[in-house]
Amino acid sequence: MICAQVHSAKLENKPTVQVLGTGKPLRQFIYSKDLGKLIVWVLREYPEVQPIILSVGEEDEVSIKDAAVAIKDAFGYEGELVFDTSAADGQFKKTASNAKLRKYLLDFKFTPFCQAIKETVDWYNENYEHIRK
Repeated sequence: MICAQVHSAKLENKPTVQVLGTGKPLRQFIYSKDLGKLIVWVLREYPEVQPIILSVGEEDEVSIKDAAVAIKDAFGYEGELVFDTSAADGQFKKTASNAKLRKYLLDFKFTPFCQAIKETVDWYNENYEHIRK
């Protein structure tokens, strides 16, 4: 949702974009291309029937504020992000362990967060006329 808000604000030259909450909570984000690769691996090679969590590691948690700033920067939006601290933050952390995944795929390289945001925003800009709004 923040992508659409920032994009719209940039197109309409709005001076601010409102983000609900303080921006302090932490989240794990996974790039769709990384998730796609992992799903294919699960379908073809995962040897168990027990579930597996497909997630970046705990060390890759990103604050909502840092995510919003990365999106703002990737769009080249020069306005200000205004955090509405009267809105609830929700749960501070929703950490999922990827230890089981790492047991099988020691060398899997997740796309760095800022690179994934940049590639996503580039795709969004290139395909904006054809996506659901």
